[in-house]
Amino acid sequence: MVKSKENKVNMGKDALMADKPENNLSPENGGNQEELNLDALLSGIKRVNSDSSSTPVKPASTGLSKQASVPRPAPSKETASNKATNKATNKEAPVNGQPVRVPATAKKPANHSASADARRKEIEAKRKRASIILGVATALIALAIGTGIFFAIKQLNKPGETSLSDGSGSITSTSEAVRGTGTSEDTTSSSSEESTEPSATPTPAPTPFPAGGPDLSGYCVVIDAGHQEVANLEQESMSSSMGGSKAKSSEGFSGVVSGINESEINLSVELLLKSYLESLGCEVYVTRETNDVDISNKERAEMAVSYDPDLYIRLYCNAANDSMANGIEVIVPSGGKYSSEVTGWGQKLGETVASATGSTFNSCTASGNYSGLNWANSVPAFMLRMGYLSNSDDESKLLDEEYQFLICQGIGEFIATMPK
Repeated sequence: MVKSKENKVNMGKDALMADKPENNLSPENGGNQEELNLDALLSGIKRVNSDSSSTPVKPASTGLSKQASVPRPAPSKETASNKATNKATNKEAPVNGQPVRVPATAKKPANHSASADARRKEIEAKRKRASIILGVATALIALAIGTGIFFAIKQLNKPGETSLSDGSGSITSTSEAVRGTGTSEDTTSSSSEESTEPSATPTPAPTPFPAGGPDLSGYCVVIDAGHQEVANLEQESMSSSMGGSKAKSSEGFSGVVSGINESEINLSVELLLKSYLESLGCEVYVTRETNDVDISNKERAEMAVSYDPDLYIRLYCNAANDSMANGIEVIVPSGGKYSSEVTGWGQKLGETVASATGSTFNSCTASGNYSGLNWANSVPAFMLRMGYLSNSDDESKLLDEEYQFLICQGIGEFIATMPK
């Protein structure tokens, strides 16, 4: 600690000597280097430090005479110059007595240019979006205005509203035109009220058929579409005069190509035949009008007999193991009231239908194996097998409505030959 104090004393001493040696320590001012006390030296050191920070410090008393007191040294020119330079350019600033160079202008960061470009692009994109939105809004407004004008013009041109005349430049109204024709307002209003009343629903016109069919007025016919959607295999008696039993309603055949059930084709021809015969003046009854029924063959026969018809015609299809088998067949009951005549009538039925359709007629057979015929042998009963579903050509024809109508025409011609 003593050495460091001595060093400081020596530094202060040197500084005093460097400022004005001739005024402070010269023999002429009565000063002597040995006469300086410790307090004077410390005051000198403080003054030196204060001068380096550019703050004026009043010199402390050294114990010398007024003439020997140490005057405050003037700030060095170099220090003042440095201050002016630092203040003007901000390039140098003293730190702990040592000048430090500071850049006059802060440099821009390296990414400043990229950030500015990105911001400029963002602003341009916003301007483009704003322009697009403005354009779309303008177009929508123009469209709305145009639509409003269109409907306004359309409303003005409605009857009863004032409208422009045909180029004469004058304006006329519909009400004036009505008065000019002599029609009163009361008549106009009453006709308007009548026109607002709902009109009656028109009755559907009957299915049109070609003209030229036979007149079947006075005939009564019952038609049975054979089979049904679901077979009923419960047994029922074959007839009142013979033993044995048979399924109430057996399963029908299926199309070899389409797979359609026979019951659907039979029903389709039945409904068409009913409409056609009625158009010719015939009285017609059917055993079923839908496929979803459960009616046995005996029940169908009894239904037919109850109407006491001139004819009872059962519509069926056929099938065989031989895919080449085709054509039309007729089966009639082997007994009953008309047993001696029914076979001939059946032959005539088959030939007439074959002629109308262009198909082949195979035969007419009398049989007691069909309960639907046996229970109806008190009336002229016929089973018409219209074609073979096991033959692709016959199946295609039977699915064609025009071919079905040809069958109906053939049956109508046959009925006209039967006695009433």
